[in-house]
Amino acid sequence: MAQRFGTNLYEDETELLERGQPDAVCICTEDYLRPHYAAWGIEHGLHVFLPEPFATSIEDAVSVFTASNEKGLVTVGSLPTRFRAPSVTALQLIDEGRIGRPITGHFSITHHLTLGGWKSDFDMAAGPELETGFYVFDQMRMLMQDEPADVVGFGENLDHRGIPCIDNGKCVVQCKGGVLATVDLILSNHHPFPRGRASHVIGDEGAIVIDQDEKGAYVEVHTSDGVERVDCESWNPFEKELGEWICTMGEGDDPTPWQEEGLRTLTLILAYKESHESENRLVIADEDEEGRRDGLARPQLRFQASRRCRALGSTTLRRGLSPDAGFRDEPVRSAGRTRRARLVLRPGDHRRAVSEPDRRHR
Repeated sequence: MAQRFGTNLYEDETELLERGQPDAVCICTEDYLRPHYAAWGIEHGLHVFLPEPFATSIEDAVSVFTASNEKGLVTVGSLPTRFRAPSVTALQLIDEGRIGRPITGHFSITHHLTLGGWKSDFDMAAGPELETGFYVFDQMRMLMQDEPADVVGFGENLDHRGIPCIDNGKCVVQCKGGVLATVDLILSNHHPFPRGRASHVIGDEGAIVIDQDEKGAYVEVHTSDGVERVDCESWNPFEKELGEWICTMGEGDDPTPWQEEGLRTLTLILAYKESHESENRLVIADEDEEGRRDGLARPQLRFQASRRCRALGSTTLRRGLSPDAGFRDEPVRSAGRTRRARLVLRPGDHRRAVSEPDRRHR
């Protein structure tokens, strides 16, 4: 690998630090070790990039981001979907008002389970909800432009015996503004099924479909005027995302918007995982003003659980729980350092991070 990328190979992190003298590191270890090595890098004054899944708990993610912000470093977790051409194209069309206000959507991903070696040890691997699900749950947040509030999840192992993880999952999400969305994790197929990756967003004035065929990825726009196909540009999303991280470092920009978007998507995935494992419906609580006191907004971390009935029409799926329903509160502590924010990764604002490839990613 060192030959392939024309770089040096070091036996351990100490040799890397002493001989390589890096300014930044990308942590590509086993999932469970990423927070550990991120903390090591930050301790030694390095900027850190964490591929997804960048953490398996909110506590680990906030601890890493807080330590980095206190030192004035740029540490972020990967949001790969936001740098992929189909999602960027779809977002541009939604922002242009082509389908009006998004009101419901469906997001799906097909991918074989990544097994073998440490990937089969779920004390070391984060599991498919975080590893594969991160792409599609973050796409849902990006395109629906409304924050998740209620989460109902189902997950089963239907085709892989002897492993303690799901290979099929479905999630129903209702957002704060009433917007509805569903997410499919299709991880049991042993053959190509491209249509399983198709997603759609329906607005009050039209709809878009995100799909691909032999010509490449495209977005199909359905309105009262007819159907229009918009072909997506072709670029390397990994170069885009790493390039944006490097720009953020080089220009001294504020990484907290990027961090907060990662924390919100991580919260949604953990809510889904908790829901399908506990057979409860989860309510993701609002932020409060106290959660922003240290500069890094507290993501929506308080989960309220109530008994979930099997029938989707049950009243247990309606919004609102009794005041005495249990919840757990996970506070966020972060740095007070303030820097100017250029990269704002909120739904609807992300496109400028990937729309200037010539100037920023040569």
